[in-house]
This record gives sequence, C-alpha cells and structure tokens, in this order.
Amino acid sequence: MTISMRFLDFCQVMERVDSTTKKNEKIIIVASFLAELSLEELPLACYYAAAQVFSKKSQLKVQFGWSSFMAVIRQLTTRSDKELQSFYRRKADFGSLIEWALLKPKPRPKSLSTFFEGETEPDPPSIGEINTFFEKIASLTGKGSLRKKKEELLQLLTTLSPLEAKYIARIITSDTRTGFQEGLLLEAIAIAFKRRKEHVRYAYMVLSDLGELALVSKNPSLNLTSIVPKLFHPLKSMLATKTDSIEDALDTFSPLVCESKIDGFRAQLHINLQLCKIYSRNLEDVTEAFPEITGSITPAQKKQIAPCILDGEIVGLVENKPVFFQDISTRILRKTDVASSVLKLPCYFFVFDVLLFRGESLLRMELQERKGVLSTLPTSKHVQIISSETVEDLVEIQDRFREAIKDGYEGLMLKDPTSLYLAGRRGKSWLKLKATLPTLDLVIVGAEWGHGRRTGWLSNYHLAAKENDGFQMIGKTFKGLTDSEFDWLTEKLKSLKITDESYGVRVQPQVVVEVEFDNIQQSLKYPSGMALRFARIKKIRTDKSIEDVDSIETVQQLYQGQLQRQKHINKS
Repeated sequence: MTISMRFLDFCQVMERVDSTTKKNEKIIIVASFLAELSLEELPLACYYAAAQVFSKKSQLKVQFGWSSFMAVIRQLTTRSDKELQSFYRRKADFGSLIEWALLKPKPRPKSLSTFFEGETEPDPPSIGEINTFFEKIASLTGKGSLRKKKEELLQLLTTLSPLEAKYIARIITSDTRTGFQEGLLLEAIAIAFKRRKEHVRYAYMVLSDLGELALVSKNPSLNLTSIVPKLFHPLKSMLATKTDSIEDALDTFSPLVCESKIDGFRAQLHINLQLCKIYSRNLEDVTEAFPEITGSITPAQKKQIAPCILDGEIVGLVENKPVFFQDISTRILRKTDVASSVLKLPCYFFVFDVLLFRGESLLRMELQERKGVLSTLPTSKHVQIISSETVEDLVEIQDRFREAIKDGYEGLMLKDPTSLYLAGRRGKSWLKLKATLPTLDLVIVGAEWGHGRRTGWLSNYHLAAKENDGFQMIGKTFKGLTDSEFDWLTEKLKSLKITDESYGVRVQPQVVVEVEFDNIQQSLKYPSGMALRFARIKKIRTDKSIEDVDSIETVQQLYQGQLQRQKHINKS
C-alpha cells in the first residue's frame, strides 16, 4: 500500500533547499525527494517546486491575489498592519511574511478549531489533498466567488502550520524564493531517475510540462529522445543570445545563416487537415486573436504539409513595413471585436523554422536541413517564409544589416547552420544583433503615482533585473508608453499590489517590459551599483514571463562592454 506524502514533507524539503547556496546540494535534495513520490504525487511536487499551482497547459486558474490572501491572514494573526508592512519592507518575501504572521495567531474560532474537547488535531494534509484544495478554489467562478475562495482558504489555513501556509502562499503567488530555478529542477529529475541531462532537456522542450516530464523520466522503459512533437501541444521555444557585433558572431561560427530580426510576437503555428492553432512562447492558445492568419491556409495547402508545426514571428505590416510590437500586442488582450482590429492592422506570420512536417519530427535535423524543408512549404497571403541566406563575408553581412534596418526591422538574426533546435538559450547557436545598444527585458516591482498630465496613473515604474532567487532594481522610467498603455498598466499593477506606499505601490513581479536606455552608469542608489541612464519602455512584453527577465550578470556584461568601447574611443 502506497503511503501518501505529506505536503509538510514537501515544505521541509524546500526549506532545506532554501538553507543552502550550493546548487548541487539543492539538486540532490530535490532529486532524493522526487525519487520517493508516487505517480500521483510526482507531477504535483514538480509544479509546486516551480511555483506553479497547475500544469501550464491546464485551463484551471486559481485567480487569487496577494491582497485577497492578506485579507484572510488578518483574520488569523494578532500582528498589526504596521508590523506586517515593516516586515515585508525588510524581507520582500510574501511567503515568509505569511509564516511570520501566523507564528502569532489569534485564538481560533470554536467553529473552526480542531482543538476543542472531543476532537484531535487532524493529520497534516497530503500533497494530493492540497491539489484538491487548489482545484476547488479554481472551480469557483462568477458572482461571490472571491468571498467563497477566501472562506476556503481560511478553513484550510486553520489546519496548517505556519510553514505549510508559507508554501501555500508562495505557490499561489508563483514565487518559491528558494533559488531553485527551472533548470535545476530538470537536473534533479535527471538524477532522480538516472537520466542524461540533455535527454531530459530535450523531452521537456517537446512536452513543455514539468509534471509530464517527471512521469516519463520515471518510466525506465521509455527512451526520452524518442518523444516527438504533438500537434496542439506547443513546444518550448529556442531563444537567441545578444551579440554586440558581426565580428563577434563570425568569431563564434562561420558561415552563418542570416535573417532579418523581426520586432514581432513569437509564436508557433500548428496545422492539421481540419484545424490551425497559434500558440505564444508562453504556451498560451492565442488562435482567436489572429483569424486572418489561420484563415489564409487553404485545405489544399494543409493536405500538402500536415501534420505540421511552424516556428516564427507574427507582425503587423503597414506599407510593407513592420509596426512596433506594442501595436499588435493589444490583439492578445482583446476579447471582442477582433474583426475591426484585423481591418485596421492585418497581421502576418513570418516562418523561420519548421519542427514537424507531414507528421515527421525535424528536431534532430540541423538548421540547414530544416531550412531545406522550409523552402518547399507553400505560402499564403498571411503566412510567409522569412528570407534567409548562408553567408560568411563580413561586408556582405554588413550590407544585409543596413538593408534590414532600412526596411524597418530591428537588425539581424545570425544562426549556426549546423545547430539543432534546443529550447531556451543553449549556448550561442542563435545570435541577435540590433541596431542600437541591446535592450533589456526587466520586470516592474513597483510604481509611483504620476503628476501633471499623468495624475491618476501609476506611471513611474521601478525596473528590476533578476538576481539569484530575487530581483535587483536598476532604474525607473515613465517614458515610452501611450495613454492607453498607462491605463492598462495602472489596472494591472493595482491587481498585483503587495503594499501601499506613500509614493505608490509595491507589486508582485509579473509584468515584463523591454527597456531601451542610453547607457549604464555607476550608482550608489541601487544595491547592484548600476543604473540605466535615460531608460524608456519600448514595449510591454505580454508574451514573456519573469523566467525571461535578464539577469544582473547580463547588465554587468553590457556595462563592462561599454567601458571597453569607451577605452577604445579614448585611445583613438
């Protein structure tokens, strides 16, 4: 008989992970725990370790924010709001705030108490029982649902220890704060089930689900490299690394595949004989936002290529030149009247890679072979193959770069023709070269109320880069956005509010923005020692998550490169 693993056991394991700074120790601790779990518990533990309530493919959403959580906690703690705010300012960790609050509880109401005469303390809930709780509150929708969710959480927390409550909070708010990132979890799965790391990474790219990955890895009879892409199951995308110059790219590999870099919406197009679907890089189904793309593929074309998965960028064109990403990003948010958006700004899918063709996986093919297959694909008005060529001459690439900028593109993509398709940024197989200083993907951690024309908007945004298991602020800006974007961001940030401050709000780190800047300078204002000069938001990246936020190390590298270029200028 299988003994259910307690949720408390999971929490204690994560506390051990949190207590060490050594990555290998973290991996071994989690690997040992995963190896002991049942088939039912294993995927749940993987989701929770990655601060996910459910699989990213699940339609279930908890939709329960920080402020609602705190409303429940205030019913259970004797600590004052002032004490709670002071603690959070010091720690900036919501889970630890919940644990600390519940270490000083109010007397439990008799109706909720498990300690009055005639009753014994209940057993700690299992991992499966916690999943049942999450499913229950996710199923509550409609009028009065938030009140019911609060009641369910209140009932649960009265039976939990402060430590368990800490991790309930961290999972619901998608922030484990243990320094245990997705990449480490993949390594833990590999060790737990005696798998090669590269095989686990490959399987994760195809499955794009941590729970499914753990289950197939646990099955010793299954060859992970035999897993092939499935239609309507989006893959994790391969990403490019920034490069400063064509010379640096040629030093990395030569010859190289050269393409225009499109300022678009990264997407996958899945096609079978009956249906076409579009998925974002965050694995979300965005098909309904782009009917002109899916509707332009004829039955004859489907028959010629299906089952097929294409990788590319969605872009809006005006007079054959691409518009800014932010001009099409509102399509994803729009729930009604998509037809009018199609008329105002039709979008196009520019294909640069093919991952599945006529039901055959191409993931083990080199890029140059995949490009050969891509060249045979039929095109339509709204589905085009991006122009590419293999070059190795510096002058020729420079000419191509100038042409791309002239045509309204961001710059060039420079790719190793022998590269395999690998999820994430795997080395320097794909490089991106932009016309200006590389932009940074940062997360908003706070915002200030505006003045003058911006009165009523949260419009001075605190920008942070990733550092270990947290974020380091490196600048502020209110520049670059339209009035409608100020409106949208104000409502979004209010929904993510952690605390009210005299100047504005601190928010849950969730909204990713692409930031331009003139340069990076030394600063005593921020702990990182660096600040962005003349920062401005280029676009709100609704297609990216906090996993995509650039690190402090990347900012430091850009700063050092800037210093080296300045030294060169001073010498000449």
